[in-house]
Amino acid sequence: MKFYKKAMGALIVGAILSTGAIQAFAANTLEQAKNVALGYVPAESIILQAKEDYDKYEIKLYNQKDKTYYEIDVNKITQKAISFESESQYHIGSTQVTLNEEAAKNIVLKEIPQAQFTKVELDFDNGLQEYEISFYTTDALGKYKINPKSGMILEREIKFIDNIMVPQNPTVQNPVLTPVIQTPVVQAPTTQAPTTQAPAQSAMISVEQVKQIVSSQAPNATISKIELDNDDGRLIYEGEMKEGYLEYEFEVDAQTGAILKWDVEIDD
Repeated sequence: MKFYKKAMGALIVGAILSTGAIQAFAANTLEQAKNVALGYVPAESIILQAKEDYDKYEIKLYNQKDKTYYEIDVNKITQKAISFESESQYHIGSTQVTLNEEAAKNIVLKEIPQAQFTKVELDFDNGLQEYEISFYTTDALGKYKINPKSGMILEREIKFIDNIMVPQNPTVQNPVLTPVIQTPVVQAPTTQAPTTQAPAQSAMISVEQVKQIVSSQAPNATISKIELDNDDGRLIYEGEMKEGYLEYEFEVDAQTGAILKWDVEIDD
């Protein structure tokens, strides 16, 4: 989410987000889509850019008090937000690591208690370290980047599987899913327990089951990566593994366990 470099590069930014289900906020026009987006961000946020795409509206916002940039896409057909992104202007890693993986995961769990993790990895970005964390819930796929020293959430990317989302200050009751995203700067509002049931989701296989499936095809290979992704509404596990000079790339259906892709290359 790099739009801020062109829009307001000198400004400073933090974030609150609630997710769930709602029937209000129809986005039949660009102006209505702006109102949808404003419902998901802290008060006093300003709209930097709003444009219409083929099947959605793209709204980019900024909040100086919370020091965060936002981007929210609103589906024209379902009239609901389909994705939410936030990025702190202080998006910078650290040369020091004081948080272990469990501590980094707990930062995500405080905001998304339903999170099931598919990746927790300490990585380098421009010479500095940061945690990259991927997870899923019954309704969403998410990725976080976290400073390994301060615990600051540098970036969030959440895509909603069923286009289910609720604004921070909803006018309609009975949310289905209401995890609350917080930052160290801002306290998130208290959310009520769900009063309706989320749409039924087909059972998903676990990461361990995926490992068993792909290992049966290449027993001596070492798995280096497995991530959950949403491919046009279909949940799949993507991964890589290596055996000597052989490199494997695979995709596995997250619900049936069927291998959808299996590529083998020789590493020169």
